[in-house]
Amino acid sequence: MSFRRFLIKRTAIAAILTLVAVSIIFATLRFLPSDPFSGLVASGSLTPEQVAELRAMYGLDEPIWIQYLKYIQNLFTFQFGLSLTEQRPVWSILGPALRNTLVLLLPALVTTAVVSSLAGMYAGWNRGSWFEQTGIITTTFFRATPIFVTGILLLIIFSYGLGWFPAFGMRSPVANPQGVTETYLSMDFLKHYILPFTATVLFYSGDFLMLARNSVVERKGSEFLKLHRAKGLSEMEQLARAGRNSLLPLVTYFALRTGMLFQGVITLEVVFAWPGIGRALVDAILNQDYPTVQAAVFIMALAVIVMNLAADIAYAKLDPTVEAGDV
Repeated sequence: MSFRRFLIKRTAIAAILTLVAVSIIFATLRFLPSDPFSGLVASGSLTPEQVAELRAMYGLDEPIWIQYLKYIQNLFTFQFGLSLTEQRPVWSILGPALRNTLVLLLPALVTTAVVSSLAGMYAGWNRGSWFEQTGIITTTFFRATPIFVTGILLLIIFSYGLGWFPAFGMRSPVANPQGVTETYLSMDFLKHYILPFTATVLFYSGDFLMLARNSVVERKGSEFLKLHRAKGLSEMEQLARAGRNSLLPLVTYFALRTGMLFQGVITLEVVFAWPGIGRALVDAILNQDYPTVQAAVFIMALAVIVMNLAADIAYAKLDPTVEAGDV
């Protein structure tokens, strides 16, 4: 199979998965036993006539199939509409929240991938050493511990106990940063950033360390390394060549993990009160803010699907046998 056919097939599968995901989101919200306005009538905040006007404004009084078609059109053009609770464009809420999430997660993931992969390669090359045993035990412990538990432990020790770092938020209440530079490159931001960053790194380090370790262990006794050993290459040069041949699973796993990070970000952002997309989603669910919930879940689902597609493409480029065998 040519790479072009492979790419078309994988892209078509990603598009179908995206359509299925957004359809599930629509059905889940529309068939709930109550709508966002039912509580307003019960509390006496609005009259039934006023609620009817609001339902008409948001198109909730139209037939379900018309709502669905408009919903699909709006999502795929990134026209998310107005928030029910804040009465402002949903993107004005989720845009900054998504940026805050990416600022937290992407540096943490890159740091984890680089440091843990190098450590895993060294551990695999030195099997049975104290470094390997300590690395496996430590990273396995943090990987088995839910990320929100790790976050709570860090807060208890370094925030409430030692008082080294702030407990919540992305900046101090008195801070009034102007522009991106003051927001993300200030000491106040750094102090708030360290604990959630550390929790993310600790949680995902075990994946990359074990993957790199196992890849190097598999290749340590291979024929190409025996040839390099016979040529008189040093241990570090042999390890470098084994590491390069272990990059395929690491690169593809990095792409997959980038998308899947959104799964863990919800609890992490709630624990640290980080103003990201995970926390915005939780707030929207509690307020039954349909447009914001739909948009947030759509962005998360799209990230997972796109990064899975990227992983497929990267794997096919790095290993042509995958592309050739895909029928």
